[in-house]
Amino acid sequence: MEKREAGRLLCDFLSGRKISETRLKKLSPADWESLVDWAFHFKVRGLLYREIKSRNFPNELIPIDVRNRLREAYRDLATKNTSLFFDAFKVLTSLADNQLPVIALKGLALAKNIYGDIALRPMSDMDLLVKEEDLVRAGRILLTLGYQQYFPAWESTGKVFNHLPPFTNKSGTVIELHWNIVTPDIPIKVDIDRLWERTCFIEVDNLEVRVFSPEDLFLHLCVHACYHLETGLDLIPLYDIAGLIKVSREKIDWQIIMERAIQWGGQRCVYLILLLVRELLGAAPPDKIMSEIKPDDYQSVFFDEALEQILDVSPPGQLIRKRIGKLLKIKKGRGMVSTLLKEAFPSRKYLARIYPVSVSSPKIYLCYLFRLSHLIFYFVMVFLRLFHRDQSVMKAVHQANRVSAVSDWMFS
Repeated sequence: MEKREAGRLLCDFLSGRKISETRLKKLSPADWESLVDWAFHFKVRGLLYREIKSRNFPNELIPIDVRNRLREAYRDLATKNTSLFFDAFKVLTSLADNQLPVIALKGLALAKNIYGDIALRPMSDMDLLVKEEDLVRAGRILLTLGYQQYFPAWESTGKVFNHLPPFTNKSGTVIELHWNIVTPDIPIKVDIDRLWERTCFIEVDNLEVRVFSPEDLFLHLCVHACYHLETGLDLIPLYDIAGLIKVSREKIDWQIIMERAIQWGGQRCVYLILLLVRELLGAAPPDKIMSEIKPDDYQSVFFDEALEQILDVSPPGQLIRKRIGKLLKIKKGRGMVSTLLKEAFPSRKYLARIYPVSVSSPKIYLCYLFRLSHLIFYFVMVFLRLFHRDQSVMKAVHQANRVSAVSDWMFS
């Protein structure tokens, strides 16, 4: 079974669309293995397990190895997320005891209230939003709880990105403390103070947890999904949105979403992501809303390229596209030399944010040398492979051109 066909079948399972037994009978054991492999790749193995189990297909239609593999993956994720939620409970309680307000982002806000089961929503880390003035204090509280910070200059690098470097405890739980939900380098701008004013509370394990309003949560999920479209988007960000639409359909005010998307500068992101969610997972607002939120400069080619980026994804090509994408942006920008220099020689605070070294340490100059040599080596190797007409690299460059055009449109 080809990648696109496997991806479509996987989405049919996740969307709740009817799947005939006749269709499943045509699948060979190898086809089932391909389907499960893509479920792992797209991080929806738990969701596929639930769908297969809940649909009550005859046992002979689903190979026993497939059922066992998905069941084991479901249990592993349940164990991992149970540990993560246990740690989250302690962190949120401690922050509350210190009168430090915090908003649970993404997985913590969605796993139980949208998915209904924490074993269905994979989480690589725990994302929390605190107020900018509380950022360092929140980090110090994490240190008292046994979390470690491997970046010596972590207290002074919050402004470089929209969050501090990750904190990690002995059990492997990773926490990212955010002060904003968008990075400073994109034109989408969010009034953080208003976000805080509109928050509401949900109950997680007998603990009241502050989360975004349904409209702000929806917009945040759309913008977050667009971030990852250029470098490889799995299905979880899209399923987050589909689940929110289905579960909170009566609570969401679509008129507010349209107005707020325009205020943020995220109208294009919202519309494109909604098209993808409707196509792949069968969830969308009423057609009238889709028509009203459609940007005037939208072209169908943007949807086609985004869909292909998801369904025809190739892990090795993702890395190449990411790096080539940077070159394309440099090529399009004014002052190629100055842009290249900025890429090779960023600020010390930036380096201290991505390498575990202090801003004032002499070792930071070694980081500059390492970064420059790595960039030179990588791009020389890419250009050599282009010179020899390596098909995989040529395809990645071609895709990078197309995906970069979509990204430029979304964030212009």
